[in-house]
Amino acid sequence: MLVATLFAGCWCGVLDGCAEERTVHVKRGASKFGLESPVGTETIMPDGTRVVVVDELPSRVSDADAQPIGSFIVPKPEYTAPPYSPAALQSPPKPKPRPVEELKLREELPNGTVVLRAVMPEHVVSHFSYALKNREYAPFYAQMLSREARAAYEGAGGEAAFSAWAEGNRKDLLAFITRIASGWNGALVVADRSAPMRLRYRLDRRTLPDIRFEIIEIENEAGGLRLAMVR
Repeated sequence: MLVATLFAGCWCGVLDGCAEERTVHVKRGASKFGLESPVGTETIMPDGTRVVVVDELPSRVSDADAQPIGSFIVPKPEYTAPPYSPAALQSPPKPKPRPVEELKLREELPNGTVVLRAVMPEHVVSHFSYALKNREYAPFYAQMLSREARAAYEGAGGEAAFSAWAEGNRKDLLAFITRIASGWNGALVVADRSAPMRLRYRLDRRTLPDIRFEIIEIENEAGGLRLAMVR
């Protein structure tokens, strides 16, 4: 199939007068004229038609985007990557972000193990309150006491000593931590640091004279926050 564009012009001979000139642009490889001929080759047919081999057929483009070859204008070729090349392949879709998982402060594993987590002081107090209300002291002792506090209890009887202390002061401890939990952001609780990695929360005894316990300290250790001391 001949793929070409036609341009009609006029040339004048001395004796023949004015005759029509036809110029045919043939894309290289589209016919016998352009099969092997280099771009710019011109062939005059018996009927006077001038055949010119081009790289691309002319199109309606502005002069700024075209370059002349001989007596015609060929647009600048736009080089695009073939569809099978890596450059032409679409980039793989970005992985969907994993949904934000809610921190499980308390998790009961299938084997019955209770896992406690605390990243805020409120979490430690919440775990302590749960342990007192449900008399579940073992998980709290194993996971929520600071290393220093656990070492002190280990020298005095370990978990049994801690459970005995918590059970013996259960009512007063519940009243104390209930006041602490309800006054985190109010005037009843004064917060400061007793050590670089230890937070201290103190109830204002002037407004709460009936509370036996006054101070709770929470240690920031590797893995989360832990209860350091209550007095």
